[in-house]
Amino acid sequence: MVAVMLVATSIVAVYVALIALHVHAIHGDPQATGRHRPRIAIWLATREERRRGRAECDAARRLMAGALDQASYRAAMAAMAAQDAAEHPVEIPNA
Repeated sequence: MVAVMLVATSIVAVYVALIALHVHAIHGDPQATGRHRPRIAIWLATREERRRGRAECDAARRLMAGALDQASYRAAMAAMAAQDAAEHPVEIPNA
């Protein structure tokens, strides 16, 4: 039972560390250069962006092939834009 708890605790610790690295890669550190950022965290942060890019490319291909009408294409792009805006709100600094 103790061994199972140790394994579970280790998995949780690694998972929390990866989440922290992911958040750090997304928000960035103005003092850190690209070579100081953990590569796995950068990969995790950009994986979702690649997925969105593939979805947008697929919608454009379907539009050009005639499998998707313009209204459906616009609706798909609006849904992707709304999801992106919710996940990555634009931050405007106080001037």
